[in-house]
Amino acid sequence: MSLATKNGPLPPELAGQRGLEPVLVIGAHREELSFGERVAEGLDPRIDVLRIPVGISGHWPRPDEVFYYETRHRELYLQLRQQVRGRYKLVIDLHRGINQAGRCADVYSRDAELLQCVQHAAKGHYGSDMGASLVQVVRLASRAEICRVNSTAHPTSPPAGPFGKTVIPAGVWDSNKFLYVGIEIYLACDGQGDAEDWSFARRLVLDTVRCAS
Repeated sequence: MSLATKNGPLPPELAGQRGLEPVLVIGAHREELSFGERVAEGLDPRIDVLRIPVGISGHWPRPDEVFYYETRHRELYLQLRQQVRGRYKLVIDLHRGINQAGRCADVYSRDAELLQCVQHAAKGHYGSDMGASLVQVVRLASRAEICRVNSTAHPTSPPAGPFGKTVIPAGVWDSNKFLYVGIEIYLACDGQGDAEDWSFARRLVLDTVRCAS
């Protein structure tokens, strides 16, 4: 992994009261690195970029390769944790997927307030219905937490989710040393995307930084 040089303190509108200095992680899946690099090129230079030059494949392995793949995946993210712990309070892990219906995004984190803020920002950019469709949020939680929340919820209360699970180690997504936020940008076709895709991703990254402030 290589870490970009910091270019001074963040401006007040990005640093925020909680001081969650951000880093954007690109290339965890090697097929997605070129997309991440295009997004990073246009970001505020005071947001650091952690580039993973040789990530793992984003394609699910054959049955006989699952154990090796899961081991490599875990090792990669535990190494990432060592890189960011003590340096950053906000870790944004950028990914790229495919959605033939068109551009959209998923944002996932354990922080329910941040997720609500990110979706509210998307509705402000694109309108209520379009924003909710373009940017969907998923709250990461353990199986035990999901069961606990569901069992204690009042029958008339709105759903506490949507909840989601991840293969990323809990020591990363549920760390008490930094806040982990995953962003998956879906493109209409494979590749590094185009200028509109990169702009969409950058706006979502900046919304995430502001919402963490």
